[in-house]
Amino acid sequence: ILISLNFDNKLIMAYVLKKMTTNLSNPISYSLELEKETHIINDYINKNIKIEWDGSVICSCGKKMKKFYRSNFCYNCYWKSPLASQSIFKPELCTAHLGIEERDLEWEKKFQLAPHYVYLANSSGVKVGITRKSEGVKRWIDQGASQAIYLAEVPNRRLSGDIEVILKKYVNDITNWRKMLSGMPEKKDLIQIKRNLCAYIPDELKKYILNEDKVYELDYPVFEYPKRIKSLKLEKTPIIEGVLKGIKGQYLILDDDRVFNVRSHSGFIIKFLFNESYKNPTLF
Repeated sequence: ILISLNFDNKLIMAYVLKKMTTNLSNPISYSLELEKETHIINDYINKNIKIEWDGSVICSCGKKMKKFYRSNFCYNCYWKSPLASQSIFKPELCTAHLGIEERDLEWEKKFQLAPHYVYLANSSGVKVGITRKSEGVKRWIDQGASQAIYLAEVPNRRLSGDIEVILKKYVNDITNWRKMLSGMPEKKDLIQIKRNLCAYIPDELKKYILNEDKVYELDYPVFEYPKRIKSLKLEKTPIIEGVLKGIKGQYLILDDDRVFNVRSHSGFIIKFLFNESYKNPTLF
């Protein structure tokens, strides 16, 4: 929180937006931490919310500016920070396991030389993906998956990328976010799909395949899905107001078929305003 002031009937808070925290429950629980208080976003479904951008952003390095250079980074971080390196987006390019630095070997060892999962998820159809073992289910929730299953557990990020590269020849590796937000996908037999795909994994990597075949089912707090999706971006619409109809992935679903991606606006300095005279206060 940057500012917290009382003005007549309104509470105005300037906040550096970060992705919502999630918890596996039925339905998924979403929350944000504001002024050391946890706010459950699910509680504000079917209530009016307002988000107002002040026209500035803050990079992860702490630099404040009018807009990001690329991918929510300032110029310097985009070209120098390990958080923006190619191996973040293409794990098959990781080299820390070989002791080869990309941008910051010490950081890269901590990030890359940790157990990772390769998984299958059904959000807009079946896809293959990877995630750090410590992230687990959180990755599936952020992608709006309705079903998911672990396929393999490997000791480092590079190996997870190697398996993903092989399997994405046979199954998607990206989520169609529009389709994901249009409703619940048709259920798939992930156990059988996992078995079929494991046949393509090279013998030297088969030892990482998990025997566990538990399929996780995820349910989201959505009262009404959009029919003709209109994506909102603060750069074009600095003031967003409407009734919250649901939450899926990292998206707030608003009335009039509008959706707002919270995670893609990380670093934006925004204000949440609500009228304290409302019987039920709006978001946050």
